[in-house]
Amino acid sequence: MTEIMEERFAKIISYLFHPIFLPLYCLLLLFNLKSYFIFEIVLKAQYMLILFVFVTTIIFPLSITYLMKRQGFIQTYQMENRRERGYPYMITAIFYFLTYNLFRQLHLPGMFTIYMMGATLLLVVVIVVNFWWKISTHMIGIGGVFGLLTGLSFNLSLNLFFQVMIVIFLAGVIGYARLKLNSHKPSEIYAGFLAGAFVMFALFYFL
Repeated sequence: MTEIMEERFAKIISYLFHPIFLPLYCLLLLFNLKSYFIFEIVLKAQYMLILFVFVTTIIFPLSITYLMKRQGFIQTYQMENRRERGYPYMITAIFYFLTYNLFRQLHLPGMFTIYMMGATLLLVVVIVVNFWWKISTHMIGIGGVFGLLTGLSFNLSLNLFFQVMIVIFLAGVIGYARLKLNSHKPSEIYAGFLAGAFVMFALFYFL
């Protein structure tokens, strides 16, 4: 019974923190940081950005993935087979880049364009690595959130200790869930987190 409950918990965590939701989660996180950048965007514009990111980074990629499954290009939505991941990842990366490009054209505060640039770069990293190795996209995603927060903290002298601790805790839970479901090896878990953290930290610290 305990084994079944643990597996169900692992599945719930894997769905809740699926990497496709991370751009939206990061945007919501940025809007809730106590930073003067946030006050440059009126509340109505924030809602519009949230809706846009929801559509371009979640609805569109999921719709195309659904069509690909209907046509037999992929066998399952989880895409456990490394070879199935290439085309869905590339399509998602295109939508990420379009979202980043719109943010840049709207002249939003730098943290918003940088976070979307980082999401796009991380997906490109996944696409390249995927040719040889099945790195954990879940851990790249949560590692990216960690890098975002620590980079902002150092760059803008923000006290984000509480948020960073929560992300570290979530990273542990997500890593456990992926291992519990036998979706990844420990090396793929650690490499994913470190890759996400390094890329996002570098962008937010230096840019």
